[in-house]
Amino acid sequence: MKTYDVIFIHPPRVLNPDQDNKIKSVRTAFIFIPMGVFAIADFLEREGFGVKIINYPLEQYLNPKWSLKDYLRTIDFKICGIDLHWIHNAHGAIEISRIIKEVKPNTKVVLGGFSASYFHTQILKYYGSIDGVIRGEGEIPLLKYVQNINQNQPLDSIPNFSYRNSSDHIKTNPLSYTAKTLDNLNFTNTSLLKNAKQYFECSRKIMGISFNLPIGRGCPFNCPYCGGGQRALQRITGRNEVILRSPEKVIEDITTIIDKYKIPSLFFGHGTYPANFKYWKTLFGLIQKEKVDLGGDLEIWRLPFPKEMWKIFYKTFPRKDSSISISPRTLSSKVHQRIAKICDPTFKFPKNQIEDLIKNANLFRRTLRIWLTVGFPFQSKLDVQKDFNFAFKCMLKYGTTNSKPIVIMNEPYHIFPGSPAYESPERFEIDLNNNSFPQLKELFKQAKMTFFYNAINYETKIFSGTTIRNLNKLLFLSTALTMMTTGHKTPEKKEVEVL
Repeated sequence: MKTYDVIFIHPPRVLNPDQDNKIKSVRTAFIFIPMGVFAIADFLEREGFGVKIINYPLEQYLNPKWSLKDYLRTIDFKICGIDLHWIHNAHGAIEISRIIKEVKPNTKVVLGGFSASYFHTQILKYYGSIDGVIRGEGEIPLLKYVQNINQNQPLDSIPNFSYRNSSDHIKTNPLSYTAKTLDNLNFTNTSLLKNAKQYFECSRKIMGISFNLPIGRGCPFNCPYCGGGQRALQRITGRNEVILRSPEKVIEDITTIIDKYKIPSLFFGHGTYPANFKYWKTLFGLIQKEKVDLGGDLEIWRLPFPKEMWKIFYKTFPRKDSSISISPRTLSSKVHQRIAKICDPTFKFPKNQIEDLIKNANLFRRTLRIWLTVGFPFQSKLDVQKDFNFAFKCMLKYGTTNSKPIVIMNEPYHIFPGSPAYESPERFEIDLNNNSFPQLKELFKQAKMTFFYNAINYETKIFSGTTIRNLNKLLFLSTALTMMTTGHKTPEKKEVEVL
């Protein structure tokens, strides 16, 4: 029997989806492991602890008959860490904790991640299978927890930790740890992951991205529905500023991963905006210098994104398996202006700058993904109609050729815990449903496993939850042709004529 000090389990959305619907449900099960899990696991191993990572949805995908209970009986361990970063996995995380206590009743179970951090008190109140929650950034807190458990030491000195004491009272230690640098962390020690090779293969096949590469922590913005914005991070993790890894460390990660797994592309886990263009130019220059043959998926968080950046991206990444994404969610300037007044003055996506993006995407022949959503705050029926018209025109113009790679992407939105709209729904003219942890756990358990990730937890003055869901499906179907005809392999010219 193999023995570990700590195992990590990445939970699914639900433990046993209908296997007859496997193909359409696996994307919703969210096979991705949060990027920080690899770093924390490696950090513990370097401190001398035996560690293993198990990806439950991956194991279930590889073998529908795979049993967590049976697997747990083949190993011995003292502590289990379960990531609850995305609220989608709430039911799966709690069910896994219950199974662990059933099979290994003396094992300590701790949760971590954004959603666990936000709901730490409710989780400890309602679920006795959880012994503690690491809030915010977890490297040092989890290390100290493991050390204290091994030495039978009290838990009140562990930073960022919430737990039940011997009197069954919930104790919340101060949120006193945030990383000052990320360059001492290793995000690519995939040797700790069970079936690592299959993870990269399946991630590309199922999710469309081979690997999520961490670039930094923090965000300077406050998008209305996002639970990872500046104010949310300050509250949930104690982080007050953005820190970025050194480009040299990022290059080390890239070369390590492609040497091991020959992946076709990677997703950069931090977006571009004018304040960090210098960083991206340096990083892309190093990638060019290393002559790395790899596709890249990059997000634009704020405009403008000038022609110069397109040129650098073009020279760094081949067309195949590369894309640039932007998420205005609607093209209504009226909506953007109202959001800017309430939560983020930088939330502006002018039509002329969107048109410039389209122009440059065509010029440099790199896929541009424009994310639109029905159900954004303050959207009127006319706003939605105009977004549909824009999407339909893009489909007609770019949906039958590879030479103009514009893709309209769409999904219904979930208002995430900690986001501006979650904290103050009335300011966004939204009725928020299922806003406690037990309610959200049941919401995602009961929601159908479809291509879309999100379960809708709100209504607007104009649109009900059902209408939001149906109109998003319609928008998705009406623009599907653009997704099917872009990104195919075409001969790559050596240079864009105008450069």
